Amino acid sequence: MTNSRSQTEISSEVKMSYVLVVCFVAAVGGFLFGYDLVIISGAQLPLFKYFNLQEREFAQGLVTASASIGCIVGPFLGMFLCDALGRRRTLVLAALLFGVSAIGTALPDYVERVLPVETFWTFILMRAIGGLGIGLASVASPMYIIEVAPPKWRGALGLMFQLAVCIGAVAAVIVAWLVARSISDVTNWRWMFGSEMVSIIAFVVLLKFVPYSPRWLAEKGRDDEALAVMKRISGPQQAEQEMAEIRESLEAESGGGFAELWQPGMRMALLVGVLLAFFNNWTGWTAVGIYLPMLFKEAGTTITSEAIQMTIPVFALDVILTIVAMWLVDRVGRRIIWNTTAFAMIFATFFAGLVYQFDIRGLLVMLVLFGIAIPHAIGLGGLPWLMMSELYPTRIRAKAVAVTTSVVWIGGYTVMQFFPVIIRISKESALGTLAGAFWVFSVISVFALIFGLTLLPETKNKTLEEITRHWHRS
Repeated sequence: MTNSRSQTEISSEVKMSYVLVVCFVAAVGGFLFGYDLVIISGAQLPLFKYFNLQEREFAQGLVTASASIGCIVGPFLGMFLCDALGRRRTLVLAALLFGVSAIGTALPDYVERVLPVETFWTFILMRAIGGLGIGLASVASPMYIIEVAPPKWRGALGLMFQLAVCIGAVAAVIVAWLVARSISDVTNWRWMFGSEMVSIIAFVVLLKFVPYSPRWLAEKGRDDEALAVMKRISGPQQAEQEMAEIRESLEAESGGGFAELWQPGMRMALLVGVLLAFFNNWTGWTAVGIYLPMLFKEAGTTITSEAIQMTIPVFALDVILTIVAMWLVDRVGRRIIWNTTAFAMIFATFFAGLVYQFDIRGLLVMLVLFGIAIPHAIGLGGLPWLMMSELYPTRIRAKAVAVTTSVVWIGGYTVMQFFPVIIRISKESALGTLAGAFWVFSVISVFALIFGLTLLPETKNKTLEEITRHWHRS
């Protein structure tokens, strides 16, 4: 009996280790997503000098948000590729696009010799290509993790993607700080963008060792391969049961076209996904995180490397809090976390506005920006990526996730593009400071709380097929 129990425990540990490794590799797509998106934060100030954008707020926003242009298109390409080629091959293609972007943004004046476009627009194009890679990864990585993870671990493993995004962001600001300290502003931004190649190469190599998604294999009629993967993940008995549910779910679903998204039940699921996507960016942290060096300069910091250095603890806190979220999400549940963090964000952005309104400087500036990072890291940032892949049936998951992920990136583009403009409008208003920009986010966070209290479902400990049945019953 003791030996039998011991073997069972060992078998469970082996399966858990395998799932962790597979999900970790898929989550590296999130690392590249975070690194590529946030490296612009460190490169901002020297880039603004290089392109002479100091007094051109809209151009500043375009440089900062240009990756998001590709991100908006990427999910729809990712939708097609995830269904046609599989989640794993889509991640390989995403890595290749990241590589083109890393080299192109580091050397836009050299690329200009090949393309009949001036350096500024060459840079924008190369960033948009990287954004296309982010768009693919932001569909394929969380979808792959959600489809591989067992129900009882799905929340924590789903948030592994968000954790990887946060670690990528921290790595980006640390590399940017080290480069800014060592190399002058004339060329340091080139090294910041080029540094991404190290993790891109590692990602492509690691992807060779992960299996296809079992649900994708089942959808393609490759049941034997799907069952083999499921056995490695869940064990023989559980795998047989889950495969039966997957087949039943696929047979019950219609053709999987976009029209199915508008059927009763699915309409509400799509609305919930779209609202999650919108609040992910427009509750505050996306703009604050990307423009941290500029916000620290507004609070009195004058040296580029110091402004970047001050962002490191904020992004590091983001990583720690995302780990906390991974521990909480399958214990507390999605709804409670969302509502608590939305409530916290209302006050965090409100107090940040007060600090800038009364021109308070020093440590308190960092503390209030910490305050905005906290609710995003624990709930508002990670839960949308987790739940947008949980909410939909297998046959239409790629299409639904493409729609909602595009909304994420439309939100990301607009908030990054217009944040400098909102700051200028706030300064020119009766307030006379940038405080109004923070208070805009306070109002939006109120609506995020109302959404959580009224529309957001609880998906904790439910299989993907059970969630599908919930929408059909609704």
